[in-house]
Amino acid sequence: MIKKKLFIGSSSEELNLAQKAKAILAADFDVTIWDEKVWDNSVFRINQNFLSDLLKATLQFDYGILLGTMDDKVESRGQVLLQPRDNVLFELGLFTGRLGTSKCAFIIDKNIKLLSDFGGLSLAQFEKGNDKSFEEAVKKVIKFFNSSLDDEINFFPSATLASVYFENLIGPTCRYLIENGGFELDGIKYKHWKFYVLMPDRINQDVNLQFETLKSSIATRNVSFKYAGRPRNISIDSQIRDENLVFIDFPTIISGINFAIANLLPHDFNGLSLDYESILDRELRRFITSLKKLLVEHGFDEMVIVKRESDL
Repeated sequence: MIKKKLFIGSSSEELNLAQKAKAILAADFDVTIWDEKVWDNSVFRINQNFLSDLLKATLQFDYGILLGTMDDKVESRGQVLLQPRDNVLFELGLFTGRLGTSKCAFIIDKNIKLLSDFGGLSLAQFEKGNDKSFEEAVKKVIKFFNSSLDDEINFFPSATLASVYFENLIGPTCRYLIENGGFELDGIKYKHWKFYVLMPDRINQDVNLQFETLKSSIATRNVSFKYAGRPRNISIDSQIRDENLVFIDFPTIISGINFAIANLLPHDFNGLSLDYESILDRELRRFITSLKKLLVEHGFDEMVIVKRESDL
């Protein structure tokens, strides 16, 4: 089972706390601390723009934890207060905005006075210098992350594309087949049917060509039908297996993932890098997960089967 990737951000003065958090989290997650210098894991790399690295990190990780410790003195309305380092607060906002409040947590020293802007964030407080208190705060976050829906729909391009794909093809096709008690082909009414969505193992630059290659290895026949509310007929590939009707689709809409990621990342980011490939792979998995969630929500999960190319 692939562990979910988790990012830990902290001030440089509290790296020891980040290391303690990683030791606790490592059993459940693939953890990276912001300063790690191992090339494959490093978030902030030599000769690369700090903000570019952060934007990339928000696409690479499934979860984010920021450690709020008393690092800076600030004066507010005549009072001197201690608050987390500005870059930690910036990273918290960036990760929360990208991942959502259910995938990002703020582990904070209980002596810090929080601004009202932090309402709604997932918070876990600890007592500085108390290892047991810190461990309990980290475990609270683990429990929170594990209880959050792994497949919730979010604002990643993959989730948006999965929703569009479902609304424009999967949903109308399933409703048509249910409302008509099956599908008639060559004068034969097929009451038993399945819908297979075939996904590639990875996204190439030319997704259409990729699917054409996959499609050429499967004997199919194109059929079409009109569904109320759609300006054009629904067109889909089919085949007969053991006297049952099988629909097969190759969702070329995933080509939008490549386009969206290329535009979400800074322009100086190398699209041929291993990091870029890992982000594409993560988005492909998110597309599949989002689609499966939509199938369950609409009661189509037993009718529609999503398969990867390697599972064929």
